Amino acid sequence: MSYLTLDEVKLATIGGPPYLLANYHSPDWWKLIKNHNLPKPVKIKFDDKIRSNMSSNLKVAKGIYMFFLETTHSFPPDIYMRHILYVGRVIEGASGHNFHKRMYHYVKDIGNKKAARNRMRLANLWPDNTYVYFFDLSKRDDKDIKDIETNIYNHIVPPLNEELHGESRMTRKLY
Repeated sequence: MSYLTLDEVKLATIGGPPYLLANYHSPDWWKLIKNHNLPKPVKIKFDDKIRSNMSSNLKVAKGIYMFFLETTHSFPPDIYMRHILYVGRVIEGASGHNFHKRMYHYVKDIGNKKAARNRMRLANLWPDNTYVYFFDLSKRDDKDIKDIETNIYNHIVPPLNEELHGESRMTRKLY
């Protein structure tokens, strides 16, 4: 599967430069992130093989996932550079959704010029540097998972999350 080139992403999207990400860093908001007692995450490289690289128990899991951009520069390990791009969730609901099925939608956006702008950017601009951290919350109910996701993205404000609430919503341009 071929990734879109930078020029293809530019032609397929409207707006500023594709690599430009609006970040909002508020230490006061970070203090509002609750202690959700999240387990240690599983880190998986995001590419067209992500689904086949999942363990069988991870494939059927539900929980919180976060896309991170990681530099390849050789900084010392204690200052390793990661940038959070997106926070999402997998809940069971009536559809029997799971992490394996959820990643299908992102993999489908690799090379897809018609994908939604932020998903196109997420799936194509950093093919060697994008990782997914998955927190398996299969033993928690769907409402709890939704609440955790909302609490995290409204206070970290990842640049590719569009659904924000309250004050964090005001960090985005409304067009």
